[in-house]
Amino acid sequence: MELFFKSEKSALRIKKLRAFLLSTEWMAVLFCVAGIITTLSAVFPDSRIEIKGTLLFALIIGVCLVISDDIMAGLAPFMLAALVAIKCYDSYSVFIGYIWIVVPLLFCILFHFIVYRAKWKITGELFKPSVFVSVVILLGGIGFITLKEYFALTSIYHMAGLGFGMLFVYEMFHAHIRKREEYSLTELITKIMVMAGCFASFMVFSYYIININTVLDEGTTLYIQWRNNCSTILMLIIPFAFLLANRKPYASVLGFIFYFAILLTGSRGGMVFGSIEMVMCVVMYILYDKRRRLAYVIICGCFAVGLLIFSGKFITFLGSTADRLLSAVNGFLMGDQNEVRTIHFARGINDFLNNPIFGTGLGYMGNRDVHASKEFALCWYHCEPIQIAASFGIVGIAAYVYQFIRRNVLLWRRTNLFNITVFLSYISLEMMSLVNPGIFCPLPYLLMVTLFFVAVEKNNAEEEKAEALKIKS
Repeated sequence: MELFFKSEKSALRIKKLRAFLLSTEWMAVLFCVAGIITTLSAVFPDSRIEIKGTLLFALIIGVCLVISDDIMAGLAPFMLAALVAIKCYDSYSVFIGYIWIVVPLLFCILFHFIVYRAKWKITGELFKPSVFVSVVILLGGIGFITLKEYFALTSIYHMAGLGFGMLFVYEMFHAHIRKREEYSLTELITKIMVMAGCFASFMVFSYYIININTVLDEGTTLYIQWRNNCSTILMLIIPFAFLLANRKPYASVLGFIFYFAILLTGSRGGMVFGSIEMVMCVVMYILYDKRRRLAYVIICGCFAVGLLIFSGKFITFLGSTADRLLSAVNGFLMGDQNEVRTIHFARGINDFLNNPIFGTGLGYMGNRDVHASKEFALCWYHCEPIQIAASFGIVGIAAYVYQFIRRNVLLWRRTNLFNITVFLSYISLEMMSLVNPGIFCPLPYLLMVTLFFVAVEKNNAEEEKAEALKIKS
């Protein structure tokens, strides 16, 4: 922007505007706009306001990238865009009518990366495993899948988004995210994630308030179509609430609120793996955050007492989710042919055995008789290990195992609180991916994980540099 506004006064205004785009006040404005959109979409479900809301936030991201030389200015609107978008179920045919929005967005993106260009170089500890995974994704289905399926638009998008496209994003983050005097990268990410968690919880709570008569009549959880996506995002975010508590002890309460929101969504995966995640978060932070240990113990004790007092009503209210969970588990153990995931898992194992080297490929749609995926969606197996084995075969298993190991080596090389937080967030997504597409969705899940790992690498480098300077002095 300095190229176009060269006066000293203009430069000062631009600086203030850029600072505002990273401020809590701007996040509050975005929160309110997103809140109005999602509330209206719940009150008037046939209006599909959430679609226009998603497009609005896409444009806001573009404007932020034009104004600011810092790519992190787009993170807060991106998170809210992702949360608004989870309500846009089966909306491909509607979104395609707004294809024109690609033109201004592409202009904004090109403007940012040309005007605020950074020096690129091949770097990052996760570069090599990401290359292996990207190659394997392209090889998936070779010799089995048809050319029409392989080059279908849905297949190309996911191959790029999960493979070389995300590798490009990884290197782009490395080039454009750098240490700044104005803020701490880890603190900014934490603040934005917690804000997003508050908004996701708001979406759930407001939906219950709008439908309060149904809740009172039925006395159980409501059906929420977007429950699994909302739960997955909240599970990614919960550890950051505990990290924020390292500086602001009250923030640990937010972690429990986010967990309660997961339970209210009615997501079975969220109920099981969210509960495991909460135990992991509490144990990890009691062990590693010694300064706040007493605060965690007191808060956990209060919640435990409250749960005991209201356990009867609480269990009754969540009964429908528990019944669906037990039914699914029983169906899986008994081989019930009416349980969709049971059939998917069996099909995936069979597809791997029939195509053990390169698998069936991401574009394979041969299992749509089990569950007809929506337009522009893959024919998921709904389980990451089975998805990897069935879609990419033995070479895929090797590449993804190698990537998983390297990611964890990176996280545990330095046991600081931020690395522990990212570990808990990442592992929670991996757990949720055992029963949902999860990490196989390029946007927003894999993109968020990619950002987290780049932040870990940057933070590790800064700590190592600081330690080296300390030794010298």
